[in-house]
Amino acid sequence: MSSLFVRPGVIEGFSGPMASGKSERLLRRVDPLRWIHGVRYIGFKPKLDTRGRDCRSSENFIDWIYVSEDEPEKILEYVENGHDVVVLDEVQFFNKRIIDVILELQRRMKNVIFAGLDGDFRGEPFGAMRDLMFCANELTKLYAICPSCGDKAYYTQRLIKGMPAHYNSCLISIEGNNMEESYEPRCFRHHEVPGKK
Repeated sequence: MSSLFVRPGVIEGFSGPMASGKSERLLRRVDPLRWIHGVRYIGFKPKLDTRGRDCRSSENFIDWIYVSEDEPEKILEYVENGHDVVVLDEVQFFNKRIIDVILELQRRMKNVIFAGLDGDFRGEPFGAMRDLMFCANELTKLYAICPSCGDKAYYTQRLIKGMPAHYNSCLISIEGNNMEESYEPRCFRHHEVPGKK
């Protein structure tokens, strides 16, 4: 099946910092598929994303399947010939084998749509995102608004007790698991990473 909304063999991506609307844009892209007779889609998220088992967007109509971020190849076990579109959210948490999984889905002529943080709190590429962004046939880079100045925010700031997290602090910490940590989008001028060379 090929149409404006289902594009076999095409990889589409949405990337940007936190609060840039990546998941919302992903859902808006998939939303029309609900109304097209015969189109089947399937969605995946990493188990690591424990911020509640629902998307923060206003309407979440995908029955997400949670797969271990260390075993992204398990995704292939769920995808059937009848699935036209494969949707992946929070893709930055999967290990680098997610690249092989997505390329295999492309070889199977699936329309793959992913969303994820392009950079970590250090301002460096997050996991496999640099390679996934290269693999994407179409990529939409989004931005948020910096709460410090109102400019466009392209970075994710981690705060610990209200202060910028040190470069050597752990890379992954899910918001909400630690009451002393928070995250916010920041512009280049206000993105701070103590200890970064």
